[in-house]
Amino acid sequence: MSPSFPASSTLSFRPAWLGPGRAVGQAAGGKGRGARALGAHPSASDFAQAAVAVACAGSVTSDPMDRLGSRCPLPGSARPSILICLLILTASLLTYPVLRTLSLQLLSIVTGSYVSGMYSIVFVNCPNEQIARDIARAILDKKLAASVNILPKASSLYYWNGEIEEATEVLLLIKTKTSKIHKLSSYIRLVHPFEIPELFSLPMDQGDVDYLRWLQEGMEEE
Repeated sequence: MSPSFPASSTLSFRPAWLGPGRAVGQAAGGKGRGARALGAHPSASDFAQAAVAVACAGSVTSDPMDRLGSRCPLPGSARPSILICLLILTASLLTYPVLRTLSLQLLSIVTGSYVSGMYSIVFVNCPNEQIARDIARAILDKKLAASVNILPKASSLYYWNGEIEEATEVLLLIKTKTSKIHKLSSYIRLVHPFEIPELFSLPMDQGDVDYLRWLQEGMEEE
């Protein structure tokens, strides 16, 4: 017994190979570029067009939010990556002085020679010799330097509050590790009587190996 279909269903029946374009043509009474007679046999191009139509229909009926997420990533998805990059950059900046010092020391041990930049000379001016001696002893006690020279009666001319000032000052030449300059500078600014003390450093380019080893031993903390 074969199934029967209502007359209305047979009228609306259309082979799948016609595709959506041809349906429009037939709806207009067979007029248009996509029109084809129902009785004509399908060709290979018809089957290809039918496959494309099925694929397009599947993409149309898929979830719109899925298509939006695959084509346009949500803004919040990039936040973890940016946060990780910022953390790595911050950690690199904080550990750079330590890593640089360790790499210089390792290179000095391997090559058996001094590597430029491991030690520096810090220049600090003081108002008189007593204050200069007090600062020199304090930084030596704290292992912030291995040697300090005091050069008295240095004539200084400088601008201050728009006026040219002239004074007699005492100059400190502090020999220390380059890695200790930041801590040394912070301590000197804390105890120095000047509002803005003269404080800068120059790296040691060359030096006697025995002298540099002595500097190293003078700054080793117990």
